[in-house]
Amino acid sequence: MTTRLPLPEPLRGRSFSLEEARALGASRSRLRASDLVIPTRGVRVPWDAAPSPEATVRPLLDVIAGGVASFTTAARVWQFPLPLAFQDDFSVHVTRLPGRSRTERPGVVCHRMKLGPEDVVDFHGLAVTSPLRTWLDLSGVLFRDDLVAIGDHLVCAHPPDFPRPREPLFSIEDITEFLDRKHRVRGLPAAREALALVRVGADSVPETKLRLAVVDAGLPEPSLNHVIRRADGRAVAWPDQAFVEERVALQYDGGHHRSADQQANDNWRNRAVTDEDWDNVVVSARDVTQRGWDGVARFIGERLRLASARARRTGAARPRTATASQLSA
Repeated sequence: MTTRLPLPEPLRGRSFSLEEARALGASRSRLRASDLVIPTRGVRVPWDAAPSPEATVRPLLDVIAGGVASFTTAARVWQFPLPLAFQDDFSVHVTRLPGRSRTERPGVVCHRMKLGPEDVVDFHGLAVTSPLRTWLDLSGVLFRDDLVAIGDHLVCAHPPDFPRPREPLFSIEDITEFLDRKHRVRGLPAAREALALVRVGADSVPETKLRLAVVDAGLPEPSLNHVIRRADGRAVAWPDQAFVEERVALQYDGGHHRSADQQANDNWRNRAVTDEDWDNVVVSARDVTQRGWDGVARFIGERLRLASARARRTGAARPRTATASQLSA
């Protein structure tokens, strides 16, 4: 049996271009070996490689003159929370200037458009559309809620008194000014519509979609980054979203809340909320699957009405923790 020669050390575990491989001494026969995947002409990927998004696209840009990683490919580089349908799309998106010919390669989607100096950045030697330009380009292909979720991701921040303080990547003002400088760009109206719905404080896509479902149902918009405090001022709970006037806390518990440790933390959180005379509403991923976002929003509307009625009564029952799975069919 013929023993396969190892790849040169700098090429192991990542994608690479044929030009780079030959410069390092790899033979033609080695580059045709069955342990290498050929995603497109001039590029090889080892079967056992798990390269980062930028490592995947880098050798391709080596063979596409003037190419810039863009759209969902750039979104992966910037770690945007893409919807599932786009997470499963492994096509490489490259943008070239209008004067250049369109690249025809398997697995490559080539866009031709004009990009300004602020639209392209150098990411460790890789030409990629900037985060804001990437978000603008995605506005032409994503649904509103998914676009708002990425916008929330870009501006998310938490103050120092939160358990996990967080600094924003951009401010809403930064994005507004960026869009104001753009004209006749595909998706610009959708981007402006989405930006009007972007808020600071959402940690995840489901939190954004929950807030949008509440607003779409005609309910008051919840506050983000609200802190529930005891009478002495000590912070005791940091709900995902809060209806401050009605004293209703809204929590979204995703899949990671199933662990025993997290459930213990959640139980402590729920008690802390109700001990301060707040109603606590918990929504799970299962609730969304079974009821849809509109069904969950109806349940939240019921809890808000009950909280308002309780506030108007004397001697009302203490608030409690309610789950969206209690929604009547």
